[in-house]
Amino acid sequence: MGLVKKKAAPELAPDLAPVLAPAATGARPNVLAALEDADAAVRRDAAHALGHASLPGAEAALAHRLQSEGDAGVREAILTALARIATPDAAAALIPFLDREDAALRNAALESLQQMPAEVAAPALLPLLDHADADLRIFAVQGLGSLAHPGRADWLAGVMERDADVNVCLAAVEALAEAGSPEALSSLETLARRFPGDAFVAFAVDAARSSFLGG
Repeated sequence: MGLVKKKAAPELAPDLAPVLAPAATGARPNVLAALEDADAAVRRDAAHALGHASLPGAEAALAHRLQSEGDAGVREAILTALARIATPDAAAALIPFLDREDAALRNAALESLQQMPAEVAAPALLPLLDHADADLRIFAVQGLGSLAHPGRADWLAGVMERDADVNVCLAAVEALAEAGSPEALSSLETLARRFPGDAFVAFAVDAARSSFLGG
């Protein structure tokens, strides 16, 4: 799924206009109902249309369809639409999919969150740092690490200093190294002290330290 870039005045593709037209005339349920059509092409066009329009309930309708959608093209259209809508409701609608057994869907949902503005995606991801499931905490770390947000380094440093799961901490080290956050050097040293006998931690900390110091 390609990156979604917000435009000041996005134009509808010609093939989406017929799907969106009923909504423009006030019959809002029609375009939302099209998400449940038996024809995958109709569902895909409806998802595209909702991504270009500000319709109340669009986020919930798209997320509901995504729960059972089996067509890859429709899935992609729904995820792209949610990323384009980029409201707090759209971000919140994607969070449950990070806990699905379908790895492709989990990764695509995270990618959609990462495409949203940092101020929208971060509030949805931050609560996952305290989740009991370490895998979800890793997803949160990966998502937050990709956001250009002034709080990113502090959030990830907190993970390294407090999270009990070494794999979550290593994910935070990787995210910080990729983001280039030398202000987290002291947290790296804290992590090394927390897991003194772990070779993977030692290697990750050394690599991150070197990248921050230009070594």
